[in-house]
Amino acid sequence: MIRKLKIKIIAVVMGALLLVFAAVFTVLNLSMYQASDYQAEDFLRRIAENDGFFLPPRTKPGSTQERNRPKSFYNPEIMRSGRYFYAKVDSGGSVVELNLDMMFDFSRDEALEYVASVLGRGRTKGTAGNFSYLTALKPYGQIAVFAERSIEMGILEHLTRVSLWVAGITGVVLLALVVFLAEWMMNPVKTAFEKQRRFISDASHELKTPLTIISANVDVLRDEIGENTRLAHIRSQSERMSGLIHDLLTLAKTDEDKGKTIKNTFNLSGAVLNTALEFESRAFEEGKAYTYQIKENLAYTGDEKQIRQLVSILIDNAVKHSSVQGKIHVALTEDGGRPRLSVFNTGAGVSDAEKSKIFDRFYRSDESRSRETGGYGLGLSIARAIAAAHRGKITVTGAYGEWVRFDVVL
Repeated sequence: MIRKLKIKIIAVVMGALLLVFAAVFTVLNLSMYQASDYQAEDFLRRIAENDGFFLPPRTKPGSTQERNRPKSFYNPEIMRSGRYFYAKVDSGGSVVELNLDMMFDFSRDEALEYVASVLGRGRTKGTAGNFSYLTALKPYGQIAVFAERSIEMGILEHLTRVSLWVAGITGVVLLALVVFLAEWMMNPVKTAFEKQRRFISDASHELKTPLTIISANVDVLRDEIGENTRLAHIRSQSERMSGLIHDLLTLAKTDEDKGKTIKNTFNLSGAVLNTALEFESRAFEEGKAYTYQIKENLAYTGDEKQIRQLVSILIDNAVKHSSVQGKIHVALTEDGGRPRLSVFNTGAGVSDAEKSKIFDRFYRSDESRSRETGGYGLGLSIARAIAAAHRGKITVTGAYGEWVRFDVVL
């Protein structure tokens, strides 16, 4: 339980941190790409507006044209943003001017291929290869401006790779830190749980001696004075208390040995069949239809004693809580290569609200019925603990007021 709780804490904290880091790195990289695209588009637009020139024709300082230009119009960073070329195309689609002054290692044929490709798309802006492009209508036709961005994109890709490396290294460091903190936080809980388990174990051992003495004295008194109602009550309650102590010791031992179960390969079919046969006469005496269907020669690796106890708990539970002249059926089958034990009985069943509670310790759905059957609400808790120790799972299904079935997949 402590280990599962620690894993949940680590998973929740790391999940939250990873989401935050993913959001930060995503926003950072997207903003850089968008800023780069905006700068390239601004650069291309200004060249297109000035018909292929970096700077517009001179205007008088303070004129309306000068005042209306954005402050970034003469920004040197924009002017030096990369290599570019442009092509002027007439209304008939023929290139009338191709300027490659800023493209020293770029041939005319390559440039014309880019121009033809862009004009054929019917879009005013976008990307083509390593170039961003923009087209604008002009009195003579249109102009297509291309800016080479391979260096810029390389820098952005490098930034992305560095971000991923930083995220990975940071994630490993944070994981180690979260594991350490989770261990530190769980130490008090682990200590309290260990003290509780030890207390239950020690108290149960201490109670065994006085109960044994009480039972022995009851037997002596019965021999001396004969059968007596009060002595019968004392003996009955002593036996119930002995059963409770046995169950508490079983739970404490299961918690202590969790993950340390001694496993040997044994005949599971034989173990289930022998355990089921022990309840046949009891079910017959109570007038209940008791059947079983056990698949032969199923081998299983685990603790045979604990598995027998698991089967016994489920069948005993079915016999106790089945309806008068009800039906009980025990089945052992194979499900996807794993053994499946099913114990069915007719009767009151389990309501949907109780299905998540019946495996809790000391939970009893019907107090009066539990007193009659002598239960303390520990049997199913022990069954679940045994199943968990064998990496299995126990579930309950049924129709309330009609039937219930417990399934254990080992």
